[in-house]
This record gives sequence, structure tokens and C-alpha cells, in this order.
Amino acid sequence: MKTIEDMKRETELPVLMTDEQGFIVYVNEPFRQVFGWKNEEIIGQTLAAVIPNSFHDSHNLGFSRFVMTGNPTILSHPLQLKAVKKDGSEIDAEHFILAEENQGQWVFAATLRPLNQ
Repeated sequence: MKTIEDMKRETELPVLMTDEQGFIVYVNEPFRQVFGWKNEEIIGQTLAAVIPNSFHDSHNLGFSRFVMTGNPTILSHPLQLKAVKKDGSEIDAEHFILAEENQGQWVFAATLRPLNQ
């Protein structure tokens, strides 16, 4: 089974990590190349920066529900979703999202494999 540490070592697929408030704390080089962000532009932004506007409410609801209950509904299996690049364009990507509790705080990581690129 993949872990968040495994994802941090990923060199082929874009990887994004957030804290339990949804602030981006890490992206890898493939993420920067595909999505067009520099570290200083994306680190500290909320996850909403890479989620299409039409999905913000459902994402916030699901994210909050998980942090409150610890019951996953979308973790640890591939999901085909859209993601937003720095230039505002949207791409289809296969997301694989993990969550791990670390010292009483949740950490989230995802690979975002672009589809049809």
C-alpha cells in the first residue's frame, strides 16, 4: 500500500500535499511542470486553487466531513476529476488521494495523473 512518504518520493506523477485545513504544503517537480506553478506561488494556497469553481462546495463539505469523522469516502482509489492549472485552464486527471494522521493532525496527499495529454 502506498504511503504519503512514498508519494513524496514520486518523480513521474504530479503530487500535491495539504494540511488538515486544506492549505497546500508540498508539490513536486512534475506538479510544477504540468500545472505551471512555482513553489512560492502555490505553497500556502488553499486546495481550491487547483479545484474547479463548480466543485468548491462539494469539496469543502467532503473535506470537512472527513476531518470531523475520519470516515473516508474517496480515499485510496483512483478518481477521474478535473484539476485547474495556474493559467486557469482545466485538465482531466486521475487523482489518487491518501490521508494519514500525524501527531493528531491529518495530512493529505494526492497524485494527479493527467489524462489524454
